[in-house]
Amino acid sequence: MTVTGTVALEPRRASGWALIRQRFLKHRLATVSLVILALLILLSVFAPLIAPYSPSQIDATNVYAASNSEHLMGTDALGRDIFSRLLYAGRISLLVGFVVTILSALIGTGLGLLAGFYSGQPLLAAVGPFSPQWAGARHTEGRSFWPKTIIRWLVWAALIAFVIRATGQFASVADGVFVTVTWVIGVALAALIFYFTFIRSIRLDIDSVISRMIDIFLAIPTLPFLLVLAGLFSNPKIGLGVTLDQWLGPARSVTVIIFVLTLFGWLSMARIVRGTILNLRNAEFNEAAIGLGASDARVILRHLLPNAVAPIFVQITLDLGHAIVAEAALSFLGLGIQEPTASWGNILNGAQEAIFQQPTAVFWPGLFILLTTLSTNYIGDGLRDAIDPRSRG
Repeated sequence: MTVTGTVALEPRRASGWALIRQRFLKHRLATVSLVILALLILLSVFAPLIAPYSPSQIDATNVYAASNSEHLMGTDALGRDIFSRLLYAGRISLLVGFVVTILSALIGTGLGLLAGFYSGQPLLAAVGPFSPQWAGARHTEGRSFWPKTIIRWLVWAALIAFVIRATGQFASVADGVFVTVTWVIGVALAALIFYFTFIRSIRLDIDSVISRMIDIFLAIPTLPFLLVLAGLFSNPKIGLGVTLDQWLGPARSVTVIIFVLTLFGWLSMARIVRGTILNLRNAEFNEAAIGLGASDARVILRHLLPNAVAPIFVQITLDLGHAIVAEAALSFLGLGIQEPTASWGNILNGAQEAIFQQPTAVFWPGLFILLTTLSTNYIGDGLRDAIDPRSRG
């Protein structure tokens, strides 16, 4: 006897990332913004194929020309085609934005993971042979004692070398009695570090150190400090400026602006990751992994980090817009990307003198910056709503 019938198949459930993608695509502003950002990236990448002129081609007889069939967006103070320069400038502005965002995400995520996981657990950061903790550390750390000790000494030795080097740089721009004061402070700080790291010992709560460091950075007026750093690193009259100019050549201004922006760019990411890890640290899956003998590195990388990816992605999109605006601001003020390298900020800077004579020369670079920033912000909003629908207000 044959039995026939139909078997109802249970519909396949969409994975977590598939649901996030579906929710994101329902966010119209985020979807449109993603298309706009992709278009801007493609225009910049294929600038040599799309741009009708070279970005450095000068036509002194056609200065501040209005939009016409030959120059879609007009010309600048040197008769260069604005449309061509904006496409090439997008390469630099977007490159700086993406590199700063990636570096900030790596630094902020790493420090946030350490701060969240080791919160309330003081760690032996340095131990010297004359310290009372020397014998106890050798006993508790066993075979790993000497490798860890050597790594600790190398890290602190690098910090001492950095302090001495930075002292020399600041002393080179000081004058009179301030040179002596600078060296006294620098040498005293280096000696203090040497005493506590190679003779005594240091126990640090990583969470407290990183959190206080974030608080200090947040308390500093960001734009004025960025201006000082950019001017200091770009000054060819001091040792650091000369060294950077010799090493990097034409890429100096781009490298300097990436470093300066990254110095402050990791703060938000570190705070978000730290808060996320603190919430996840007492989760059952984490306690189970620790109970099974998983190492700290395995717990952090295999269990905690994957569960913190969603807020990290959201913050990356927001940081991208902030980095592009910050680069444009520094370049507009003359301390960012330097001519002849074009960026949206220094194009805006060059056009400000003709704001009444040729307003469109200012409008177009501002429009590119505005579109990029709004796109990244709306993409971040879309990701946030897609990851956590309850956050939609």
